[in-house]
Amino acid sequence: MTALVLRVAGLVAIYLLVLTSVAPGDLLVGTLLATSIVGASRPRLAGRGGRVWTRWATAVARMLLATAWEMSVGTVRVIRYSLSDGGDAGFIEIPRDDRSRRGIALWGVLTGEAPDEYPVAVDDSRRVLIVHNVDASDPTAVRARHTAARDAYQRDVMA
Repeated sequence: MTALVLRVAGLVAIYLLVLTSVAPGDLLVGTLLATSIVGASRPRLAGRGGRVWTRWATAVARMLLATAWEMSVGTVRVIRYSLSDGGDAGFIEIPRDDRSRRGIALWGVLTGEAPDEYPVAVDDSRRVLIVHNVDASDPTAVRARHTAARDAYQRDVMA
């Protein structure tokens, strides 16, 4: 039961992050949607053990904290970009690697939360994700940050 509550709470948190709102109506709608999603997926998840749920809940918590951090850092980057004489804004290609379609959707939502980056496209033929960044001066560092995020929590959230 605890695992179901954690899953609903995680989905509600993601919903509220996407809306950037904690209004009571948004909280209610998010809870209803999350409960419906978790309820619909319950038969598929019935066989999983407690350790898997703990790892998933930990990954969701890390994902939420990392997203909040990236939103803060991204805000500082946008302020610095806006107050300076510009910068090296541009597009960066990030390797898709082993991300599933749902993993790409999660990546897009999380990437779009930070104001300094915006997911632009997925190029399936070249297997890259294209993101616009206000500071594209070091594309290797941006790619490394996205790869580290995938390795740290996105894989476990999507498991």
